[in-house]
Amino acid sequence: MVLLIYWIVLKMKLDEITPEDSLDSVPESISSSLVGNTYAVESINDVLIMLSRESGFSELFSESEQKWFENFRNISNLSKSLIIRLYGRSQKIFRKSDLMKIIPNDIDQCLRELNGLRFLCTDMQPLSSEMLIHALNRQELDQLAGMYNIKNFKSLTMIQLRDTLLKTSSVSPMASFFKVSIQSKDRLKGLITRILHGCWYVDETYTQLITQLLWLTSLGSESAYNRPNKLQSIEAIMKAELYAMMLVRRGELVFPSYVVNRKSTIYRTSDEFQKFLEFMSLEIRLEYLISQKSYDLALQLCLDKKTKLIDEVMNLSFRRIDLPQFLRRFTSPYRAFRSLLLMIDIYERQRKYNEAIKLIETLLSLTWSLHNDDKFLNLKLTGCVLDQLGPCRLGYLLNRYIINQGTHEKQPIKAFKYVTNYFKLYNECQCLRAGRRLTIHEQLMKLFDGVKKEENNHRRSKNGHTIAATTTTNVTNNRPPNAGCNKNNASDCNEIKNTTTQVKRKRIQKLVNIDSKYCKNNNHSTEEVYHTNEIFIDSENEELLTVIPSLVIDIKEPPKVNLSNLKFYSLILSGTYLLINLYKI
Repeated sequence: MVLLIYWIVLKMKLDEITPEDSLDSVPESISSSLVGNTYAVESINDVLIMLSRESGFSELFSESEQKWFENFRNISNLSKSLIIRLYGRSQKIFRKSDLMKIIPNDIDQCLRELNGLRFLCTDMQPLSSEMLIHALNRQELDQLAGMYNIKNFKSLTMIQLRDTLLKTSSVSPMASFFKVSIQSKDRLKGLITRILHGCWYVDETYTQLITQLLWLTSLGSESAYNRPNKLQSIEAIMKAELYAMMLVRRGELVFPSYVVNRKSTIYRTSDEFQKFLEFMSLEIRLEYLISQKSYDLALQLCLDKKTKLIDEVMNLSFRRIDLPQFLRRFTSPYRAFRSLLLMIDIYERQRKYNEAIKLIETLLSLTWSLHNDDKFLNLKLTGCVLDQLGPCRLGYLLNRYIINQGTHEKQPIKAFKYVTNYFKLYNECQCLRAGRRLTIHEQLMKLFDGVKKEENNHRRSKNGHTIAATTTTNVTNNRPPNAGCNKNNASDCNEIKNTTTQVKRKRIQKLVNIDSKYCKNNNHSTEEVYHTNEIFIDSENEELLTVIPSLVIDIKEPPKVNLSNLKFYSLILSGTYLLINLYKI
């Protein structure tokens, strides 16, 4: 809650310098004193200086990219302030009148510098028709609709008119059948480009370079991770980070004095860095789509990247065991792992529990080796493999598996087997905290009580025992049974006193013919196997149910701690305390 309030205040202040983006217009009145804000320009200059000093950062960029940063550093402060104002906006195409509202004076000089820097361009050919048509205002849309003879276009809204124009420009099946040479989409794009003549658009290639530069300077910053779900892109997060840097420059945000010692190389190559930013952008986009309840679009986005995400997590060569634990969250395997966790959430929200279970089993398979018929090998793992990716999410995955498999899919026995085999192999996960262990303990006990209840009910019904007997007493007019009894109504009183016992018997279920796959031997054995609410309980499963209570207790208890290490650390602390006291004397 405190972080949310801080973000709202930060965003309100950010809007003073960077107004809310709009696809249709730019705010008309902006104070000119904010445009030439020296603090924002000095903040971006600090970032450029840091890039030139840090050899580990400069190696992540090619020679042409480093040359672009050098040219960016040499342009005027007014042009830099315009770049800061345009960076991170959802609007990409600007008219000169829009830019003049941001920079009232010397706009021509700024445009020449930014055009030479290739940050602003006038060539609209690389842009798609969908992006170009969103830059048109109402008058220009009506003009374009008149060229296509669209009926009643004035009664349509701008959104409806855009969709109609895009559908009209698409090639019809009849035209493709007769091999019409005219490409309608190219014609529409040419008409829009002619209307937008003299406009400027922001080249995303160089906005991505600024994003990469700002990300390297914001590693470990809380504002880069404590973000609301309404942010749609990594550029919006870096824009807030740039504002926080400006607050430090102003003196409004004061940190204790510190020195940064970079002893670990987080991104060894440019490919690693680009891959991290790709997965980070995907994660931010998925969080936004989930918050907007656009689950179909989010799932399609996940399916397009699923193979790449799983390969990034499963490939051991991508893991950065050489980094400290707190730095592994800045690596690409962990960001891919986070995106897969969001994919599990999307599956569950769409009630595709079977797909969520398969994905969880894939992620949990990182910690063991499987052999014939899911029999676990006796392997001694030296550490949690999921912990090598970043902050461990083992408890979360096990909890979601138990709920999806045992509760939603109605297969508690299968969930018991899976969790039992897992903890037989690996029950010394130091990162499985007590809260998660307690949650897993509670979920397993719920499933265990439900299975035992079904088993007892089935056995009683099989043996022909009565399940319950209810005694009903007929009482009239809410009077006691003996009230108003006399000789005249003695027969009525006798009827009231004679209570009737109604015994309700549960229908005995017939034995189900079960295939040989549920029996241990292939021959027609007469092993006792019965079916209760789609739960098969045989002798092997009964043995499993007897083990569950002790296993659940083991799960609830945290792993044992080596006392010798504690004694060693306590000895060091006592020695340090003694030295401090001697120093005071």
